[in-house]
Amino acid sequence: RDLRYWNTRQSTAERPPVPDGDIVAFGTRVTFLLDGKEKTLALVGDDEADPASALVSFSAPVSRALIGLEPGDLGDFAGREDAIEILAIAATA
Repeated sequence: RDLRYWNTRQSTAERPPVPDGDIVAFGTRVTFLLDGKEKTLALVGDDEADPASALVSFSAPVSRALIGLEPGDLGDFAGREDAIEILAIAATA
């Protein structure tokens, strides 16, 4: 059963576009303010996610709130407007 799962994952995998680091996207590391606290996360695939190591799935709620933002942008999160401020973005891929 596990082998069938991994074979399916491999056969349906798609390479994401290489991020340029100008906007938050899959494969970037982003530094932002949330509730006045500076945080840095890397947006990765579901299988690579490890929140304890600051590796967050691109499908996580915080990632969805960050994707598409640029340095200086404010974003909504958890029902609050302008809860996130983007400080820096770097391509990790």
